[in-house]
Amino acid sequence: MNVSELRAELARQNLTIPRFAELVGISKKTMYEKFSEKVEFRQSEIAKARDILNLSDDKLMLIFFNH
Repeated sequence: MNVSELRAELARQNLTIPRFAELVGISKKTMYEKFSEKVEFRQSEIAKARDILNLSDDKLMLIFFNH
């Protein structure tokens, strides 16, 4: 996962990590674990993130599938 790109996308959309967690439907603690790469995003969470952030396929791949 490209954490810095996801952080940048949240900033562009004026979203905080806690608010993003709320919109995705997970706890703040779990979201922070995902940002620290201790826990991976589930497919359903990636799909919600795509919708919430209105990500293009290219941006989605860059953020969530860039190793």
